[in-house]
Amino acid sequence: MFKNEELPANVAVMPPREIPRTRTALVFVSFTAYFYLLLFTLRPFLMAHFTLNPALYWFITGYFLFIPLLLFAARGAFAEGNRSPGTILAALHVRPLTQKDWRCALGGLLLALALSGLVFAAALLLHRGFGMPMLSTTPWFMEMRPFRGGERLLLLAWLPMFFFNIAGEELLWRGYLQSRLPGPGAWPLCSGLWLLFHLPFGPGLMILLVPVIVIIPYCFQRTGNTLVGVFIHGMFNGPLFVAIALGAVG
Repeated sequence: MFKNEELPANVAVMPPREIPRTRTALVFVSFTAYFYLLLFTLRPFLMAHFTLNPALYWFITGYFLFIPLLLFAARGAFAEGNRSPGTILAALHVRPLTQKDWRCALGGLLLALALSGLVFAAALLLHRGFGMPMLSTTPWFMEMRPFRGGERLLLLAWLPMFFFNIAGEELLWRGYLQSRLPGPGAWPLCSGLWLLFHLPFGPGLMILLVPVIVIIPYCFQRTGNTLVGVFIHGMFNGPLFVAIALGAVG
């Protein structure tokens, strides 16, 4: 568990409370079940009652999924006695990136991209050489096609959802839960549980995401700074989606 001296020295935060591994696992499992619930209730409801661009069904579902993650993390820090936005963020290990943090963030991002590329290349070789199924790069519940003309304004609906996606996951999984786990084995446990959270995406995409799912918790364990994970996570996910939405890649 991270100590108070690893938080900003000029912000008075309350001592963090240790979170048992069983409770950490319960939080991950509960939000995974909630993810499934949204996909099989809210998403079909939206599709049955509203005629929208297909991407919006996921954007709206994402708001219902990721905002609660952020609120849960903030509530956890608040329950420890942190009352101001500054102390809550500090308790969730949000602070400016140091040179060490930047090195870890940039190195982690490049390694995650390289390893994911290698995984995809290996899958492509197995597909061509042995007829094995290709890894899916798109979840079944998300339609990825270029936005045309005025549809590009839909990126304005995506951007806040993307913020809550990255901020909600990193503040909860890393800033709140992982930082309060006892012992050096926190990051492997959180990597495994975070992989579990991606079950709804399907096995192909889960395999492709293994590198980043391992690297972000490790980098957080090294730096104790939630913004390192925010940077890696955001740069790993965001630019590719924008490129696809704008038709820059197929």
